[in-house]
Amino acid sequence: MKLRIIDNMRLITRKSDVRIRLEECILAYDRDGLIACCDTVYKTLLLHKVKFPLLEFCGTQLYDTLLEIDQIPFCDQIQALKTEGGNVILGIMLQKRLEHHYDQSIQRATQYIADADIWYVCDIIGERVWGVSLLQTPEKTISVIEKKTHHESNWVIRSLGAGIHYAIKKGLPKEHVKTLFDLLLTCANTNDKEIRQGIGWAAKTTAKFHPDIIRFRESELNNTQDVAAWFRKKVEIGLQRHQYAKRN
Repeated sequence: MKLRIIDNMRLITRKSDVRIRLEECILAYDRDGLIACCDTVYKTLLLHKVKFPLLEFCGTQLYDTLLEIDQIPFCDQIQALKTEGGNVILGIMLQKRLEHHYDQSIQRATQYIADADIWYVCDIIGERVWGVSLLQTPEKTISVIEKKTHHESNWVIRSLGAGIHYAIKKGLPKEHVKTLFDLLLTCANTNDKEIRQGIGWAAKTTAKFHPDIIRFRESELNNTQDVAAWFRKKVEIGLQRHQYAKRN
C-alpha cells in the first residue's frame, strides 16, 4: 500500500501544471460547491509534492475565487486534512484576509497552530501570517505577539519565532526588531524543545542582521539566571553569520 502511494505521488514543479489542477478545483467549486472544491484540492494538489511557491500561488488564486463567506470554512476543511502543503495554502488565505479581517485571521492562525502535532505547521503558518502581519502592521502585531508569548500551547510560541525571523529577514525596521528582541528575551530560559527552536531561530536572525542590538543588550544576555545557554549560543551563531556575510 505504501509503495502504491509513493508511485502515485507526483512532483509538481511547473506553474502550467498547477494551473490545470487549479482549473479543476475552481470548476468543482462553481459546479458543486465548497466541499467538492476541497476534495479536488486534496486529490489534485495536496496528495502530491508541490513546491511551496506554487502552493502560495494556489492560495492566492483560491482567495480571489472563493466567496468571502466560504474562505474560512475552506481553510477549516483544508486544515482538517492534516497535509503539509495545505498549511501553505491556508496560510496565504489568512494572510490575504489580514487587511479586512485581522482579528479573525489571527484567531484562526492561532487555532490551527495550537492544534498542530508537528513542527512544520508552526513554521509554515508562522512565517506567512505572523511574519507578513509584522511587516504590514508592526505595532498592532507586536502587541498580539507579546500576549501570545504566554500562550498555553508551545506550538504557538514556537510559531512566533518563525514569524519574527521572517519579518527581520524581509527588512522589518530596526526600532521594531529591538522591541521584538526584548520579547524574545522573556522566553530565553525555557526548557521546552519546540519553543527553543522557534525563539532561537528568531534570536539568531536578529544577531545576523542587527548585531548592534545584541551589543545593546549584552548585560541582559550575560544574566545566566534569565538567559539560558542555548539562547546565547543561537545569538553567537547569528553574530558569526553576520561576520561571514561581511567578509563575502
